[in-house]
Amino acid sequence: MKKSVYISNFLLFLLAFSCGQNSSEKELNGNWRAIESEFSTWHFFPDSLVLKFPGESDEKTNWSANKSQIEFELPNLYWELSETPEDSINRILINYELSENRDSLFGTLRNNWGVHKFGLLRTKSYIEYLKKKFAVEFTLPKDSSGIYLGQMYHSTIGSKKLHPNYGLKIFMGSSNNKIIARTELSENLNNLEFDIKNFKDSIRPLGEEFAGENEMYSEERFHLRIFADKSIPDSIVTNKLKITINQKKSEDNKHYTDTLPIRIYRILKTKGIDPRNIKGKEIKTIANTVYN
Repeated sequence: MKKSVYISNFLLFLLAFSCGQNSSEKELNGNWRAIESEFSTWHFFPDSLVLKFPGESDEKTNWSANKSQIEFELPNLYWELSETPEDSINRILINYELSENRDSLFGTLRNNWGVHKFGLLRTKSYIEYLKKKFAVEFTLPKDSSGIYLGQMYHSTIGSKKLHPNYGLKIFMGSSNNKIIARTELSENLNNLEFDIKNFKDSIRPLGEEFAGENEMYSEERFHLRIFADKSIPDSIVTNKLKITINQKKSEDNKHYTDTLPIRIYRILKTKGIDPRNIKGKEIKTIANTVYN
């Protein structure tokens, strides 16, 4: 009896909040993830908006919306404050449109630093987010022998850190007995060599203070993360990744760059999976000898 009374009171509590929302706000309720940053999540609740950004603590704020705009405020970080007190608040205005099925949001975000392109995907999980963003359907395989790859700043294999920022994502699905494959940078694998080079350049530290040893660590930590459907065997996965990248000498002409073998990890099904806590197994492939 007590349990049923508790449930009834809880439902009435939620109803009280939702009744205070307009129809546009009700449409936005739920979990969203930023299209430009897989680490940024937006949780719209009837009574609050909870934002999670990489490397930052959660932010909770009030919000309001109509059919074309979302408004809320966040405090500025103390080192970004100007001399005027009003600048201690960052006022955010999002002009947006929802997709026909209401699971995508696109528009612009205006804050104290200007106007920026903006987009969100409504998702229940990180894997669902990846499927929507890269338009590849897959069901991850189960394997109890897998290891955790991506806990932020903590995950290591031997002495090599496998931070998710160092992993180029590749997706493989199956449709009508045909393999659909792409990287996170291209719509297929035709430009895999370019994508690898481009991705490695993006994670390579810039500036003299980051040269040398830190750059070597970036090379060691680089790896491929394969999100492949469970129906696709490892042999097919590796066959799709055949490529040779020519060795190049450094500017001082004394040593070769891009010569470390690339480690490949097949991502496994994990409860509560997200980019910071992901499980996979290493695949021994031809890529260990032909990638450079």
